[in-house]
Amino acid sequence: MMNKHAAVSAVSMRARPRLAGLSRLKPSRQVCGHWQWNSIILSAQPLGRRILCFCPALMLISVPAAAETLADVIAEACRGNPAVEASRASSRAAQERVGQAHAQFGPTLNADASYGYAARRVRQNGATVLRQDGFTPVLSLTLDQPLFTFGRLTAQRRLAAADYGSSVADLQAAEQDLMANIIIAYASVLRDEKLVAIARSNLGQLTAQLDQIDARYAARYATETDLQQTRTRIFSGQAQLDLAQGALLSSRNRFRNVVGRYPENLAPLPQLPPLPRTLEEAQTQGVQSSPLLQSARYDLVAAQARLGQARSNTRPYVSFQGSLARTPLTIEHGDPSEVTLQVQAGLTIPFYSSGLLSSRVREAAQIADSANQQLQQAIRDVREDIATYWDQLAATRRALPAYARAVSSADLAFQGAQQQQLDGQITSLDLLDTARDLLNSQQAQAQAEAQLYIQHAMLLGTMGQLRIETFAGEAAEFRPKAYTTPGWMGFPTGPAIEVLDAITYSDSFNPTPVTVEQSPEEGHEMPSEFERP
Repeated sequence: MMNKHAAVSAVSMRARPRLAGLSRLKPSRQVCGHWQWNSIILSAQPLGRRILCFCPALMLISVPAAAETLADVIAEACRGNPAVEASRASSRAAQERVGQAHAQFGPTLNADASYGYAARRVRQNGATVLRQDGFTPVLSLTLDQPLFTFGRLTAQRRLAAADYGSSVADLQAAEQDLMANIIIAYASVLRDEKLVAIARSNLGQLTAQLDQIDARYAARYATETDLQQTRTRIFSGQAQLDLAQGALLSSRNRFRNVVGRYPENLAPLPQLPPLPRTLEEAQTQGVQSSPLLQSARYDLVAAQARLGQARSNTRPYVSFQGSLARTPLTIEHGDPSEVTLQVQAGLTIPFYSSGLLSSRVREAAQIADSANQQLQQAIRDVREDIATYWDQLAATRRALPAYARAVSSADLAFQGAQQQQLDGQITSLDLLDTARDLLNSQQAQAQAEAQLYIQHAMLLGTMGQLRIETFAGEAAEFRPKAYTTPGWMGFPTGPAIEVLDAITYSDSFNPTPVTVEQSPEEGHEMPSEFERP
């Protein structure tokens, strides 16, 4: 007579063909075009035994030779992304306004020409005594040259330059936002692909468990309750697989929105640039390089330029005008004609405005003070964002080794529970609970690994260090200075007038004192990428 284990094994082998159909269930839909799924049973590898690196789960995905890298995706997205292209066009338009501001210092020459028909009749005592008609040409040239505007044109030039600088900062912010969205979409696809694989592996393990429970039930070593509990977990596992596949489809849709197409074969995520050693260094670097702060600084410069413009409007304006005109003396033909040359210097003095101009000066000073306060607040916000991402990344780095050990322990516990269940030491419910613990640990680890990479990228972006050339090379970088306006704008008198006009320009103001947010504290250490608790 066979012992208990041999009997169970024999019955299990006899019952397996009858249950094999359940173990070969196919997924309800194909998530990725390059996946060929023939069975939902996958070998469960002990994930805890894998070497923990910067992003272990995403690095361990098998990649075909023709896999597209993150650099390829970034280069492609930056060449045709509507939001970035719109920011680039706005930057080029702002640079044109700088050239226009320089051109205002130079002369303006206009030519007018007309050729018209005129008729004249003179009657006296009911009789026509003079009859004239004909076509006559009229030609004229007009020259206008500002000589001394007391800073009006200087204010417009500085305002245009500040507008251009702000547009470049906005462009850098748009590019960094695109970079962050690409990295999030890329990492999310890889994460959800692994979560689908984990859910499928879990369903395969539950299906194999059902096979054994069914065999034990046929040999009367398991109860109907054991069988139904296992089936309940299988149904839940199928639902989790469906949800994971849905999340993957959602991540692929987001990838298409950012890049312009669906992902194909994604390569593992590359190593991100290293971080500063301390939080204070990261905050200092962020205050210097953040495009948000650059834009706020240019907003302050623009506000000061408007203040200088308001002050200049209270001062005189000196200009030079000249005109040359040829006018026929008769309407019958162009001969004889009169040639007129006029040259004059004009002086305009705003003598009295009922307090309007002085009020505008005070208003502009308050706006400049407001821009300075907003800059200080923006510095605080950037420092806070850097500290937040820094602490979140540090916490994830410390937690990730614990997740890896949890997966390793859960995997060993599941393997041991399988043997104990065969020996009759634990119930089927205990084994199912152990399988659920393994699933939860694997899912938490996959989420933490993806979050680790995303938090690192977001921290770099807040510091102003998430640059296109870092990933895709200089070929994908957009250089605003490559687009230039003609260098002769404002010539020949413009450069000299600029120097003269800037002498009386004034945009200074007394800002309201603010408290500089500088309060370092301990406890913000960043653990190493390979540090174990």
